[in-house]
Parts: sequence; structure tokens; C-alpha cells
Amino acid sequence: MRDSGVVRDLSWVAPDGQVVASSDARLHEVSFADRAELRRLLAGDAVAVGDLVRNPADGAPVVAVATAVRDGTGRLSGALLAAVDPERLAARVLPDREGEGSVVAIVDRAGRLVARAPAVPLAWDDRLIAGSQDLVRAALAGAEAAGPMRAEGGGPARLAAAVPVPELGWAVRATQPRAAMLAPMRRELALGVAGAGLVALVALGASWVVGAHTSRALRRLERHAAALERGEAQGPLTGPDEVVRLGAAYAQMARHLDAARRRFEAAFAEAPVGVLILDPAELRVRWANQAYLAFLDAPFRGAGVQGLRLEEFLPRAHEAGLIALLREVAAGDVAHEEQEYRYDGFARGTTWWRWSVRAVESAGGGRDLVLMITEVTEQVRAREQVEADRRRLETVLRVLPVGVLMADAGGQVVQANDAARRIWGSRAPFRPGALYREQRARRADSGTPLAPGDWALQRALRSGEAVGGELVEIDRFDGTQAVVLNGAAPIRDGEGRVVGAVTTLLDVTELRRAVRNRDEVLQVVSHDLRTPLSAVTLGAAALTRLRDGPDAAAQARRAAGRLAAAGRRMNRLIDDLLDLETLEEGRLSMRPEPCDPADLLGEAADQLREAARAKGLDLCLSAAPGLPAVACDRDRVLQVLGNVASNAVKATEEGAVCLAAEAQGDGAVVFRIRDTGPGIPDADLPHVFDRFQRGSAARWRGSGLGLAIARGLVEAHGGRIWAESAPGAGTTVSFTLPASAPAPDLAAHAAGA
Repeated sequence: MRDSGVVRDLSWVAPDGQVVASSDARLHEVSFADRAELRRLLAGDAVAVGDLVRNPADGAPVVAVATAVRDGTGRLSGALLAAVDPERLAARVLPDREGEGSVVAIVDRAGRLVARAPAVPLAWDDRLIAGSQDLVRAALAGAEAAGPMRAEGGGPARLAAAVPVPELGWAVRATQPRAAMLAPMRRELALGVAGAGLVALVALGASWVVGAHTSRALRRLERHAAALERGEAQGPLTGPDEVVRLGAAYAQMARHLDAARRRFEAAFAEAPVGVLILDPAELRVRWANQAYLAFLDAPFRGAGVQGLRLEEFLPRAHEAGLIALLREVAAGDVAHEEQEYRYDGFARGTTWWRWSVRAVESAGGGRDLVLMITEVTEQVRAREQVEADRRRLETVLRVLPVGVLMADAGGQVVQANDAARRIWGSRAPFRPGALYREQRARRADSGTPLAPGDWALQRALRSGEAVGGELVEIDRFDGTQAVVLNGAAPIRDGEGRVVGAVTTLLDVTELRRAVRNRDEVLQVVSHDLRTPLSAVTLGAAALTRLRDGPDAAAQARRAAGRLAAAGRRMNRLIDDLLDLETLEEGRLSMRPEPCDPADLLGEAADQLREAARAKGLDLCLSAAPGLPAVACDRDRVLQVLGNVASNAVKATEEGAVCLAAEAQGDGAVVFRIRDTGPGIPDADLPHVFDRFQRGSAARWRGSGLGLAIARGLVEAHGGRIWAESAPGAGTTVSFTLPASAPAPDLAAHAAGA
């Protein structure tokens, strides 16, 4: 076989089909996992012959003969795979029939020509038999077949016979020219079929020939490999060339594996991760690195744990769940497990570990458990501390009345407390990054709009410096406005890099309103009290200068009258301020009773009659007949009528002021005060009921509180008030009061009793 060159190369193949070593270096690390002959070896065959395939190295047609190599338990350790040249095999096993017109061919299970006599050059695609498929198919199915066939390539018709080779699952086909004599043809066919049987025997013995060719060299190769495994020096391997090449490849592989093993052992021995290798049956230690021993208490830290059971040096391994985990992995229930465990068995107290367990194949064909351990006690404690700090921070932020927003380095809002949501008018979480791009704001003092990059948060991120509180008027999510005191500061990491920013929002809307109201009150008080105070001062001075005489008493009475009028004006202003504060705080006391609308109009007119006569104005009253009584505090409604009507008299220079009452469709009564004055400009009309608001065209002096108080009193009664006006067309102020519930009919009640 060696001289014939029938065996092209030899390869050592692992049970998973991977080529471990080969006499042809091009086949290293090629996978033969899909080869049928290997599957038959795994099923228990000792030798298996494959069909015709193309060699992965060069594409040449070959027949693979696989020989199983098993350990003492019968488990497949690997296979020796020989690639046989089919043409050279055919030259040795098929009869040379050249010149007689007959052709004998060997066909594999796929219907391809393995070999042919006489030999002719065949491409791979030409090896698939087409003209005799029916005969060959029958022979491959196990039956002999004979009959006419058309020759491949379009030659003259021939007679053919095909017989099966059951031992290999192949077939042998013999053909004879049709023009030959029938008897000689039968004789030739018989000879062909007999030759086919001979071929079957020879083909079946091919695997034995290959095995015999390599058995001695294989035994020498096994001894050579065992010595390499023990680390013993060996001389050169002898035998067939392909076996020698295979042995050299195996030796080189062994050297690489030994070097890799030493590197891995050194890496594991010095690794900062604890590594423990255990016997899966009793959980006894086979090997432990120094990093693992450093985790243990004395005396195991110094003496080691090799040969000890896990419970001997980890007495609480059961409680920690480690024993159960190792048993599950050893049983194959889980392939790998990694998680944190708490262990309380060490003298130094509670520790936390991250354990990773794997089952790996051992050198003897068994399994080992590899336990890798990293102590994460400090990380767990740090994480718990961070979580505790986070909870404390969330609690502080939740109760803090100041709005707090946190953003990342890109300005994306990542956290906001409840106060921030209330300030922005939203209880929903902020959309990341949208807050400072979409919401409009202005500087409260100047009204200058804020660009997205002008917010304190964005400036703190850019400059890395804290930005002091700035007054900003914001448009809230609900459409209202608020004034906030806005500041920001950068957040830095351990290396001083800006990784985010925090911004605060203090809602000062009410505070600014209170300050503005205070300023307005001071302005009104200082302005409106100055005139009566001047009158009091001048009147008192005049009294001190009076001389005795017949006119002294009259002069004193006139001065006293002026002093009394000035005191009343001051008292009215003080009452207005107190009424307004009481209304805004919701503390106004009311004593409602049924009142006749006509009586209310008449009493209010009596209070205005003298002022109207002094200006030459007509004062008219109009009350529809049959108006229902209204439920109200009489004095408060008269105050409303007086405030509105007195403004009408002051604003009207000629014409009339009319007070009217009429029923409304919902049962309420509407009161109207009309004047013929100059009217109210369109810009001032929406604000006539605001406190301290006086029309821009008003020609009389006043506090600007009368209509604000009127609105508060009407709304306190459950009604509403509004104004209608146009420049040059006068003004009408209307308000409604609910009708009083009708009193029970006492006579009807008595009759029913």
C-alpha cells in the first residue's frame, strides 16, 4: 500500500469531527462532523468506509476509510481517517478488460462512479451515472438487475448488469456491446458479475488493507503520543510517510497544547480571581489557586485545601446555597450559574461573593467542576450605601418646597422632584431634553426672552461655574405664567469633569404679587390719605387762629365739618382696604336675608342723589314689576351699588345715571348701572375690576379699589359682575344675585295640619 500510493493522507479526528492533526497541513482544523463514516463509528462500528467525496484540501475525489480508536471503557476517543485514491485502488482491484469491449465500474450510494476499468479520466460531474440509473438504483436497493442501456456520451446501445455490494451499500455494474453474440455476451456478463462479486470482496477488504497498512504505525503513534503526554523525550517516529507526517503534526500539536496548558496554569495560579477545581461526586478539591486560598480563614489559607471536601473548609456552604448549586451543575441541570451570595461563615464577618460554576471535561474522560469566586463585599456595601443615599436624597427632594431638576452632561433632564412639577404645572414626568427647548420664558425685570442656551442650567454646564438666582417669568405647561428664582450649579465626577448640573426653582409669584400689592397700597395710602390729612391739618390750624367774635362759632362749625368729612374719607379708604383683604382671604362674614330689589335701588339712589344734583345729572330708577326677592346681605349689596354708582356719577359730566333691576331666565335678578359718560377704552375694559386699577382717561381721583371690592362682594353672594362699554357711548356695569327661596305658605300649611 505504501508503494502504490493508494492512501493519500492520514488525519486524526476528534469525536466531534474536528481534525486535530493531519499528514496534510491543509486539513488542520477542518471539520468532518457531517461525514457518514464518523457517524457510523459513533454508532459502534470499528471500521467504516465512506462514499466518494471531494478532498477539502485540493478537491480531488477520495474514498474515506475511518478506523475507530476507543478507550478502555469502549468510549470513542477519536478516529484515524485515511483518504484513499479511488483511481489507484481501481487499478489494483478491478480486472483489466481493455480490448474486449466490456466495462466494469464501482458505484457508491449516491450513484457516483468510484472507479472504472478500463480507467478513463473523469471529471467530478461526469461521475454521476445517468444511462443506467434504473439498473444501478435497483442494485443499490439490494437487487440484481440486467437489461439494455444507452451508453454515456451517446454511444451505441449496450447490455448491462448490476449487482449490490451489501457490505458497503455500493453496487458494481458491468456492460457489454449489444452487437456481440448472445452466448458470449452472457458469458461476458457472467464474468462481469463474477468480477463484480470479486470487486465487492476487494472493496470490502479495502478498509482492512488500510487498517493493516496503518495498524503498526498507529500503535507506535499511540505510544509516541502517550510519551509526549507524560513529558518524556521520544526519538523520531518511523513508518509510512503519511503516518510519519501525522506523527509530526501530532507532536507539534502536543507541544502547542503543553505550552498553552502551562500558560493557562500560570495565569490561573496568579489570577486575582479565586479558582477551585472539584470532584463532582464528593466535591473534593483537586486544585486551588493562591487567590482562592487567600479568601479562607486559617489554617486553610496557608496549608491549602487539596483533597478536602468543600464542607470542611466552608462549613456554611449548605446555608449559602453553594452545595445545591454545585450539585445542579454536576447533574447537568444547569450549565452555568453566576450570581451574588452572602456568606456568614468567615471569622471576619459577613462577606459577599460572586460565584461562577462550570462543568468541564477532565483528562480521563470524566467531568470536573470549576468554581470561580470573586469577593464583592466592598462593592455590595458601596451599592447599599449609594442606595441609602439615594433614598435619603429622594426624601429630601420630595419634601423640599424648592423645585429641583437634575440633568446629564448633555442637558437632558433626568430627575425632577414634586415641587418642580408643581411649579411647571405638570404632575407627569418631564420629557428628556424637551423642557428647555420647548418652554418659553422671559427675564422678569426686563421682559427679554430667554433662548434655550440662556437658562441657568445650560450656562452652568458650559462654564462649569455656579449661576446665582435670577428672576425668570416662565410659561407653564398649563398655559399660566409664574415668576421663579432660578439658579444652577454643575455636578462633577471624581476627576473634576462636569457630568451634569442641578438647577433650582423657587416660585416667587405670590411673593412678588404681595410686594407689588404692598407697594400699591403704600402708594394709594400715601396719595389718598394726603388730601384728607391736609384738610385735617389746615382745619386744625384754622381753628387755632380763630378770634373771638360773632362769627367765631360759625367758622368753627365749618372747620369742624371739613375735619369730619376728611375723617370719613380716611375711614372709607381704611374700610375698603380691610374689606378687600377680607374678601381675598375668604373671611368675609355674611348675613343673607330676603331683600326687595326695588328697595335696594331706592336706598342706593338716596345716597347718590345729592352728588348727582350737584353735577346737574338726572338720576333715574327702573325696577320691573313682580321681581323676586334676592338672598343677600343688605349692607354689602348697598355697598356694591354705591361703589358702582358713585363711579358712574364721577365719570359723567352731563346726562343721566340710571339704576335698573330685571329678572333673568334662570331665576336670578340682574342689576344694571348705566351712565352717559365718555366710556372705557378697549385696552382698559378687561381690567376695570382689578385692584388699584383706574382708567387711563379717568379725570377724578380715587383708590381704584371700589370695583375690585364690588366684584368680591358679588362673587361672595354667588353672582357675577361684568362691564360693557365703548368710547363715547357710556358704560353699563351689571351684576346678578340669586333669587331667595320662597317662604312657606303658612295658611296652606295650617289647613293641611
